[in-house]
This record gives sequence, structure tokens and C-alpha cells, in this order.
Amino acid sequence: MDVDEAAVFARLFAPLGHRGPDESRAIDAGRARLGCHRLAIVDAAGGRQPLPSSDGRRLLVFNGEIYNHRALRDEFRGYAFQTETDGEVIFPVVAAEGPQGLRRLRGMFAFVLVDLASGDFLAARDPLGIKPLYVLPVGDGHAFASEMKAFAGLDGPLRFLPPGHYLTARGLGRYYRAPARRWRIERPSLRRVLEEAVRTHLPEAGPCGVLLSGGVDSSAVAALAARIRPDLTAYTIGLRGAPDTGAAAEVAAYLGLRHVVLEVSEDEARAALAPAVWHLENHHPAMVRNALPLYLLSRRVSEDTKVVLGGDGADELFAGYDYLASLAPRAWPEALEAGINELHRTELQRVDRMTMAHGVELRVPFLDLPVVEHAIDLPGSAKIRTVRGRRIAKWALRAAVADLLPASVCWRDKAPFAAGSGFAGLALGDAETCRRLWSEQFPHARDADGIWTDADRFTGFDEHHGQPLLALFRR
Repeated sequence: MDVDEAAVFARLFAPLGHRGPDESRAIDAGRARLGCHRLAIVDAAGGRQPLPSSDGRRLLVFNGEIYNHRALRDEFRGYAFQTETDGEVIFPVVAAEGPQGLRRLRGMFAFVLVDLASGDFLAARDPLGIKPLYVLPVGDGHAFASEMKAFAGLDGPLRFLPPGHYLTARGLGRYYRAPARRWRIERPSLRRVLEEAVRTHLPEAGPCGVLLSGGVDSSAVAALAARIRPDLTAYTIGLRGAPDTGAAAEVAAYLGLRHVVLEVSEDEARAALAPAVWHLENHHPAMVRNALPLYLLSRRVSEDTKVVLGGDGADELFAGYDYLASLAPRAWPEALEAGINELHRTELQRVDRMTMAHGVELRVPFLDLPVVEHAIDLPGSAKIRTVRGRRIAKWALRAAVADLLPASVCWRDKAPFAAGSGFAGLALGDAETCRRLWSEQFPHARDADGIWTDADRFTGFDEHHGQPLLALFRR
């Protein structure tokens, strides 16, 4: 390469330490430079990254969680596993089946795998883009990093790797497509699918929390998780007297959960605005207003645990947004599919950046593929239903958990996070202020039509369990 690889790598690596506070480690392997700021969850002692294959020929940097890694380990017993970390199953899966084998990984993930002898690489991202990945051509190689800020000052076409895709030196490929809606006489109940998703998303060991707003989405996750982990802690944020805090307190008491309520003042919210914009890498006012309470709450969560569950994705799957009411029912499937496809550009970027700003891994059971595919199969009448003149969104979800929650919460109308927490009413996050903060913090960013300011289209690439993956390599 005719670029200073060491300098480029150092620039990529330095800004992202917040994502993995447990350990920072980098390797110059000749054909590749790989680094990891690690948030250690699975095999905290033995799962150091970059992770070598058993034969030492390949190196892996991985972010996320593979929930079926135990089953895959049993299947690939012929592989000499060196650790207990979940990402290690990528080595035998790819060796046996190539990139298409990634369909067998159940979870959220993004990774780069490098063959040190040939220089070949495989980069991939989970089917829905829960874990993000940026790629930038650098000289005759490629650079990857978790967040856009890692590429500050570097020229070139910065792009995200699309969900369900992989990249090699030969180009972009796709390993996952959401199935078309299937008409099935028999299907497992939504309740059963949700129970299994929550069970698999709970950590195998250690403390765990749930972000609880008091809406049906987060309350459903809390209720299902509490049946498995009664020691769960619920976390809620709001200004004094905010609607969410009362509803969340009702749910936590009903479920018998320890409940941490973070009450913040307008001054505290104002002080957090600039760092929230910096971490979010987006200046859209609606995005910022919804990100701000999560930024503050994640800071509090990080004092107790590294892992929390959230209710994100339910609105997209079960028709929770008001705009659907203006559409003809025949248009709902297409609109809902578009919402699911856009998640990685909007909601998933927000929750990833705000939680990882404080080294917290958010897991989203609603975006477990069996749940997604079940929701795709549901008819529109199961998602939006009119009862006694009232149009009820997310009917199927509410009905599935009605016996687990207080009726006042189960059938509560949706409120955006910023509104329910009280932040929407603050004189914060206006377009001019957000734009000014953006410009001050990212002076290298392009104008409103450029890649940086269109930030909700580009999500970063995290490292294992939230640690940012950074990789620079050449053929």
C-alpha cells in the first residue's frame, strides 16, 4: 500500500475505546492489522481478541453475540476450540460451508476474518444489522471500524456493509433474505416464540437488566425475562412526573423486580446533549431527542451491568406506528417490511451508539429471527384491530402477554421515548442547536447531502460484545 498503514490504523483505533473498556489489544500480523477494545462478557478470561484459529492461520475480530454457539460447538466437535467465547464458532462454520453458512448463526454480529497466509478476508454483518460495520477502501486494502468518527480525516467512499451481507476481496455477497409471507395452517404461538427469544438473549452468567419505559414492548420483555431471571433489574429514566416513570414503576412492582429510576433535571439533560450528539454521529433533531434519555440511562446502567434487554423492534414488527392508520390495510405489509429494512439506519443506530457510549451491550429479543419471521407471517388483522371504535396497534403482541402485565400497561397507547420520559418538552435538541454541535464536533464532515450528515444511513462496526472492531489489511 502507498499509505502509512500504522498511522491509519492508529487513527482508527484511538477514538473508540469507550465501546470496550475491559481490554484494548492490537496485532500487526503483516498482511493485516487488527484491534479490539473489548467488553468482556462470554469467556471474560479466555476470549481475548483478535482471536486466532486453532491452526494459527486465521485471525478474527468479532462483535456481538451468537446465541446458538453451544449447539454449534457440539456439531463441530472436530474443531479444536481454544476458548469458550461464542465468536469462535465462526471458524469451523465458515471453513465447512463458506459465507452461506452464516445463515446458521443465531444472533447479532459483525466480524472480520483474515487468512494470514493468503491475505483473503471475510467481513460480515448479521441479518438485520443489529451490529453495524463500516468499510473504507484504503490504498489497495480496506479499513473497518465501529463508528464514523474513526475515519475522520480519511478520504474515500465510506459505506456500511448492508445487513445480511458479506464482503470479500472478490466483492459483496448476500447470505440472508427475509422470507416472503407464508400462509401456514399451523404455526407456533407468538407467546412461545417470544419466550424462546428472551430465554436465548439472557446472558449465561452475571447480572442483567432490562430497559423499562412502561410501554407494552419493554414491559413484555421484562415480564418474560423475569420468569427466567427473577434477579433482573429494571431501569427507567424520566424527568420528575414523566408518564413513563409511573407506568414503569407499576410494571416493576407487578413483576417483583428491583427498579432503578433515574430522575434527571433539565440542566443534566442539557449538559449531556453535546456528548450524545458526538456518540450518535447524527444531528437530526428527532434522533437526538430520542437518543438523549438513553445516553443518560446507559451511563447509570453501566454502574451495575454490561448487558440489558430492550423492547426495540416491536413497533416495526407488529405495526406500532401511527402512520399505518392512514394507509389501506393492503399497504401494511410493504410498509412494515420497509420499516424492518430501515431499522439499521435509525433505531438500531440510536440504541447501539447510546448504550455503547458507556460500554453496555443492548440485546433485542424482538429482532431474533424466529420472532421476525413469525411477525412477517401474521396477517394485518392480527396487528391492528378495532375494538369498540378504538384502533389498537400491536394487537397480537398485547394479546400474547396480556396475562403477564397489568391491563393498564398492556393496553396503554404508544408514546415515543422522548415524550414518555419527558424529554420532548424540553427546549433541547432543536435543529439549529443539533446542527451547530454537529459542525463543531465533526468539522471534517461534509454538507447536508454528504455521507457524514446523512448519518442515519451508516451504522458503525462494533467489536465483540460491543468492543469496536478495527481492522486494516491488504491482499
